[in-house]
Amino acid sequence: MCIFLAVVFVSCSGTDPAVRLPVNQSPETPTAISTESSGDNLIECVYKTATDLTTTLLPGTILGVIKIFSDDPREGEFAEEQLIFFLVQTGKYRIVERRELDVIRAEQHFQLSGDVDDKTAVSIGRMAGAGIVITGTILPYGGGKYLNIRALDVETAQIRAVSSRSFSSL
Repeated sequence: MCIFLAVVFVSCSGTDPAVRLPVNQSPETPTAISTESSGDNLIECVYKTATDLTTTLLPGTILGVIKIFSDDPREGEFAEEQLIFFLVQTGKYRIVERRELDVIRAEQHFQLSGDVDDKTAVSIGRMAGAGIVITGTILPYGGGKYLNIRALDVETAQIRAVSSRSFSSL
């Protein structure tokens, strides 16, 4: 029976590896996007992640990209900048200036620790006037890496969208 269900699931999934929940959800319903696409480089991975977010986050929302952590700080910063770039290019969102978020983070002394947990990210986003803050990690696993992104509602601290995509590290 389990094998039958697995075959049915795979045959119904088509070529798009994304699993998505409806876009027209109520604000109380979190959206999970669980995706994987092997062989992509970091730029392709970030682009697909931005696309994932645009299918779930309401147009007109004010977004702030807080931090994407990585063992390689340049890789995390690059992913942050590319995510901001791709989100701005959609024309669907207002993006809080990253430097403004950095100033708030510095004022709260969070840069000293290097850690911004979900609660801290929500606090920073609220102070900057964002409705949703985006944070994430780049983690190695197996022969590649994973970009894991969370979009958090600053009013409720609830996760509104999640995306996880794999990419090949060079």
